[in-house]
Amino acid sequence: MLSFLKLSKNKKIVIMIGGIFAASIFAYFIYSYSDYFERHNLPEGTEVAKRDDKIKVTPETMLLQKIQYTKCNEEEVLSTKVPDTLVGLHFSEVQKIYPGWVIDKFDTAEISMTLKVDSFCREHANNMFIGIKDGYVAVYYGKPGPKAIAKEVTKIPVNHLMEQDLEELRRGVVVHSKEELLRTIEGLQSR
Repeated sequence: MLSFLKLSKNKKIVIMIGGIFAASIFAYFIYSYSDYFERHNLPEGTEVAKRDDKIKVTPETMLLQKIQYTKCNEEEVLSTKVPDTLVGLHFSEVQKIYPGWVIDKFDTAEISMTLKVDSFCREHANNMFIGIKDGYVAVYYGKPGPKAIAKEVTKIPVNHLMEQDLEELRRGVVVHSKEELLRTIEGLQSR
């Protein structure tokens, strides 16, 4: 620092102008290549349409929304024409309207976006049934079938149940409330 103070006034000005010039070039590089770095941080399989502020949403643009539920690994897909409020907007404007959504594709033909939700889908959240898991009575989210998710396994062994109860449990006993669930489990415990 002391050697800088000993320089002549003209040399100090040249060094300061050179520093400003170098900082300007660095800022330009960061700004110019920010889109490049963003594109390389996208999830694998993301389709990248050229991000261009000239691309606008038209009345014919299709809106494809994918909602991914992380607790049950289900995906809900909704496809509609864009609402009138989006017509004429650019990428950045649409992105502000849908915070939390990842826009996978943006062009005049289609806007595709994904939202991850840390929850169950409607089918799993609103439905429960009683079935069998590993030889014990179990409570499941969803409807009876292969996509059901085990919520809780009870300590009630199925080998002590009557054949009629076993058949019903194999098919799945749908319950419509927590009270019905508790009554049914209590009934199975007492047998």
